[in-house]
Amino acid sequence: MRTFKIAVLAISFILSATGKLLAEPLVVTVQGPETSADTRYDYDHAVIRLALEKTEQDYGDFIMHVSPTGQNSQRALTAATRGTYENYVVKFSASNKLAEEAGIIPFPVDLGIVGYRVAFVSHKTKEKLASVETIDQLKAFNIVQGIGWLDTSILRNHGFDVRTIEDYDSMFRMVALNRMDLFLRGANELLGEWNTHKTIPQLTYDDAVSIYYPLPRFLVTAKENTKLIERLQTGLVRAYEDGSLIALWEDKYRPSIDFVKLQSRTIFRLTNPYISNIDPSWEKYVYQALMKDKNEKTSVDEEKKYASN
Repeated sequence: MRTFKIAVLAISFILSATGKLLAEPLVVTVQGPETSADTRYDYDHAVIRLALEKTEQDYGDFIMHVSPTGQNSQRALTAATRGTYENYVVKFSASNKLAEEAGIIPFPVDLGIVGYRVAFVSHKTKEKLASVETIDQLKAFNIVQGIGWLDTSILRNHGFDVRTIEDYDSMFRMVALNRMDLFLRGANELLGEWNTHKTIPQLTYDDAVSIYYPLPRFLVTAKENTKLIERLQTGLVRAYEDGSLIALWEDKYRPSIDFVKLQSRTIFRLTNPYISNIDPSWEKYVYQALMKDKNEKTSVDEEKKYASN
């Protein structure tokens, strides 16, 4: 009997000591592409994986699954907030409404670069944009954006004519055919999307102007995923502080940022009134090279005009 008790205690000790190894790994679901050629979420997957790796010692192992192909960003957000898939995490533009309705990780995973908007256009529209000097002139061009994108509300708030559609690939074709004038993308997104869609006849990209507004994009999940939210926030901060997140950002985004040549464009700066209740601590993680400097061409009059918006 004594031998049996000793054996039981020994087994209990071993199980306790190796509990971490025996525990089931955390399953995290990330957003799949909208189309077979869609690579927009590759960086998001890499960032989430990095954050999870930085916290393995504290929180344990993990497995990443990818949701089925075909969901646009609005449907993916709905699925994430409802917990359609296990620990489903997507990236979405932060807003006051989103912070109330979902579980957010308040870290700008794109480090602010996506707020610099540049446009896919037709060759005809590109010629017209070359002479734009004021924001009122820019407002003469209509804009197409995806359903549910915060950009639509920001741009309409400043008087732009914006139309939304559901299908991502159709937006490239619409501007190429002059059915819409501008399809705005992040400076970090344009090169990859150009390489994928440049075979579309008459499609090109503008190189004269950019619109900037603060557009932090946060990782989002269901509110009840509190441990996951805590883990991702911890991991993102660690990755930023040790430089690995910035290195990933440089690898994934720098080629496109260099390609769009922001420094040679007229940049019109707008406010974003939809993040007024978001804790501004996210701003300290905006990549410093993106901060406005004396070489940036902006419309000072427009900055004053919209300063109170």
